[in-house]
Amino acid sequence: MKQRCLIAIWLDGFRTDYLNKEKTPYIYRLSEEALVGEQRSLLAFAGIGVSILTGVSPSKHGIWTEFCYDPDRSPFRWVGKVQTLSKSIDLVTEGRGLGQLLRKGLVFSIFKASKRFFGRTYMPMAWKVPVHFLHYFDTSQKQDVLADRSAPLFDMFREHGIEFKVFSESRLRDRQIFERAMCVSRDVRLVFVQFSELDIVGHAKGPSSREMRQSLRNIDSKVQKIVERYQELFDLDVFIFADHGMTEVRKPVNPLRHLWRAGLKEGKDYLTFLDSTLARFWILNPEAADHIAAVVRRIEGGRLLSTSDLEQYSIPIDRRYGDIIWLADPGILILPNYYQGSVPARGMHGYAPEVRDLNSPFIIYSRYIDPGRVERTATPMDIFSTILDFVDVPVPQYAEGRSLLVDR
Repeated sequence: MKQRCLIAIWLDGFRTDYLNKEKTPYIYRLSEEALVGEQRSLLAFAGIGVSILTGVSPSKHGIWTEFCYDPDRSPFRWVGKVQTLSKSIDLVTEGRGLGQLLRKGLVFSIFKASKRFFGRTYMPMAWKVPVHFLHYFDTSQKQDVLADRSAPLFDMFREHGIEFKVFSESRLRDRQIFERAMCVSRDVRLVFVQFSELDIVGHAKGPSSREMRQSLRNIDSKVQKIVERYQELFDLDVFIFADHGMTEVRKPVNPLRHLWRAGLKEGKDYLTFLDSTLARFWILNPEAADHIAAVVRRIEGGRLLSTSDLEQYSIPIDRRYGDIIWLADPGILILPNYYQGSVPARGMHGYAPEVRDLNSPFIIYSRYIDPGRVERTATPMDIFSTILDFVDVPVPQYAEGRSLLVDR
């Protein structure tokens, strides 16, 4: 008898319409013999992955975006003590080309040093954040939960004696992930594999591009080889899911231009963090608060998030994430921002979750489960509960999601 094993394959950026017989022929064939459905994403960046690994939404686990305002606990406080130098770095590396390469190297070194000095494992990705403002910010995550296997999901595997392996984008490239996943030992009961190629290509080239079609074929081939290899070794269950889809970028917008024209000064009146679709503001000058809010409210291509919006989207109501939060409309990209800099992205996620292109499919293939369709729309928290259910680990009462296996 072969040992039963679950392989959970996380395809970052795999939106629902990618699942068809032309773009992903193998995964599509698998889905025809599987339990399938659709998942609605969260309005979050870092928070989506954490929700998959904890079973609760960002309003509960407290992680929403990568960076938050916390000058008292910032690991970059030491940068604030050399303001002349940090301002010079921003000035010299402001343009594109060699200046941007130099900037990335310098900011990477700052992140690396801060990570080492403060005993953290998480490495941020916002290479374009102004260096002379870094000391105001902290990272919402202190650990790389995938690389460190430190999330509640993995803790529960250990608690119940389940042998597992994790191959993720945290510290490996897709080629390395594929190679290591193909060499798994026979005693493992769960293998967690995460591929990032679709997300990377979707941002750079767009979700409908020729390059995306090639990447989908490439991922489809990898999934086929992994599944067929594991079927030789195990009585195999397969769970394929994603964290979000992606939509085409239509137009850039520069929110800061409106504040500059209104005579407001960053670092004196306000502070900002520019995620790709979120402009988050902190009030430094209380006398300018109403003026700042009025200016931001008039910015075209987006809207201010109200307290009811935060509650509806399960976003932490926490000043660390912003006093004023402006969300771009679907297809609008904040440019420049602290991730892409001034380079336009062709595809983006991080919009309101009602945007259809942000939905993603899930596929549950097992000889013990009849093919069919789950009618309810799943959430990232359901992924957590489903994986636990697969390996017969009780779903904790605090989990907000429900196993998709109960809907078969």
